[in-house]
Amino acid sequence: MNDPRIWLACVVGLPVTVLGVSFLPLTVERLRSFAVASALSMLGVSLAVAVSPTLRTLSIHTTALTGMPEGEALLRLNALSVVLLPFAAGLWLLTVAVTPRAALDARGVRRTALATFITVLSFLTESGVALFLLSAASVWTFWSALDGHRYQRRLVTAYLGGSTLLLGLGVALVIIPTLRGTPGETVGVTLIVLAALVRKGIFPFHAWVPEVFDHGRLGPTILFNTPQVGAYLTAVLIVPRASPELLRLIAALALGTAVYGAALVVVQSSTRRACGYLFMSQSALVMAGLDCTSGTALAGGLLVWLSAGLAFAGLARCVLVLEARRGRLDLTTYHGGYDRMPILATTFLLMGLACTGFPGTLGYVGEELLVSGAVSAFPVMGFAVVIASALTGLAVVRMYFALFCGRADPLKHAGVQFGLTTREAWTFIALVLALVGFGAMPRTLVNSRFAASDELLKLRQAHLATSLTSK
Repeated sequence: MNDPRIWLACVVGLPVTVLGVSFLPLTVERLRSFAVASALSMLGVSLAVAVSPTLRTLSIHTTALTGMPEGEALLRLNALSVVLLPFAAGLWLLTVAVTPRAALDARGVRRTALATFITVLSFLTESGVALFLLSAASVWTFWSALDGHRYQRRLVTAYLGGSTLLLGLGVALVIIPTLRGTPGETVGVTLIVLAALVRKGIFPFHAWVPEVFDHGRLGPTILFNTPQVGAYLTAVLIVPRASPELLRLIAALALGTAVYGAALVVVQSSTRRACGYLFMSQSALVMAGLDCTSGTALAGGLLVWLSAGLAFAGLARCVLVLEARRGRLDLTTYHGGYDRMPILATTFLLMGLACTGFPGTLGYVGEELLVSGAVSAFPVMGFAVVIASALTGLAVVRMYFALFCGRADPLKHAGVQFGLTTREAWTFIALVLALVGFGAMPRTLVNSRFAASDELLKLRQAHLATSLTSK
C-alpha cells in the first residue's frame, strides 16, 4: 500500500465511479448520497496522500512532450499538486452536499463528477498538451451546464473558447524543442498568458465573469471557477518560462483587477453579480502572487489560492442555499431571517471574513505572506492587497446585513422551511472549522506552500539557464 499509484487511482477513480453509477436507474437522492460518500472518501484518501512522506511524490515522464529541460511529466505528484487534490475533493463534497435538491438532478451529479475528474487530472500533470485537452474538456462541461441560457453560452463560447484556442496555439509553440530560447517561444508564452488571463477573468478580459454569475447557473459557475485551473496553468506553464517583465505585467493587471473587483462588489444591487465581482477580486490576488517577486510572496499566493477558493465557494453556496428558500434577493434592502437561519448566517459571515484575510482565518496567513514577501521589491502590491481586502470587508458586511439582518416579512414566506438540513449544516460548519483551524495552526500548510514555491523557483531557474545555453 506504499505505492502512490494505487492511492492516486483511488482518488481519480471515485469521481469516475460516480459518473458510471449516474447512468443506473437510481433515485436522485440515492445517487446524491452515493456522491457525497464518494466525495468524502476522496477527501480522506487525498488527505492521507498529502500527509504521507512516502506517497506524496510521483513522476511519470514522457519523452514525446519536451516542454521542460528534463522532459514534461505526463503524470506527477509534487509539493504543488499534493495539496490541490484534497482542495478539489473538498469543493466536490461541498457541491454535492449543500446544493439544493431542485438544482441537482442526476445530470447535475454526473456533471459535478466529470468536472472534478477533469480538475484532478489537470492538477496531476505538467504536460502542456494534456492541460490544453483538459482545459477544453472543462470548458465544454461548463458550457453544457448552461442549457437554457443562450446569451451566457455565447459569452462562454467567445471568451473561454477563445482562451482555449490561445492556450492550444501557445502550447504548440512552447513544446517545440527547436524554438526554445527563441522569439517563437516568447510568442507561445504570451499566448498562454492571454489564455490564463481570460480564464481567470483578469481585466480587461473579465466581462464574462459577473454576467455568468448573475444570469447563468450559479452552481456550475462556482464549481468551474473556484478550483482556479487558470492559476495552475500560470504556475506550471508560465512561471518557469516567462520573462520578469511579463510576470510583472501580469501582477499589475491582477492587482488592478483585485481592487477594481472589490470596489464594484460594494456598489452592486444583485447578490449574484456581487459574487461574480468578489470572485474576480479574490482570484486576481492569486495571480498577483505568482509574479515570483520573492519565494515568500509566491508561497503567499499559493496559500491565498486555497483559502480564497474554499471561502468563496462556501459563501457562494450559502447564497445558492438561501435562494432555494427565499428566491433571488437584492442588496438594496434588509431581508431579515437571522433568527430562522442562524447557522447559515454565521457561516456566511465567517467565510466572508476569511475572504478578507481576517485574523484567525487561513486567508489572513496567505495575505500576510503575500504582502510581507512582495512589499520590499514591489511596494504597490502591498498597498493594493490592503485596499482590496478593506473593500472586500465592506462588501461582505454589507451583503451580510442585507441578506440576514432587519425584519423579515412574515407573510411573504409563510410555510417555507428555512432551517438547514443536517447535511447542509454540518458541511458548512466543517468548512468554517477548516478555515479557522488552518488559520490558527497554519504551519504544516504554510511549509507545504513554501516547498511548492521553492520547486517553482528552481524550475524557473533551470529553464532560464537552458534557454541561455540554447542561445
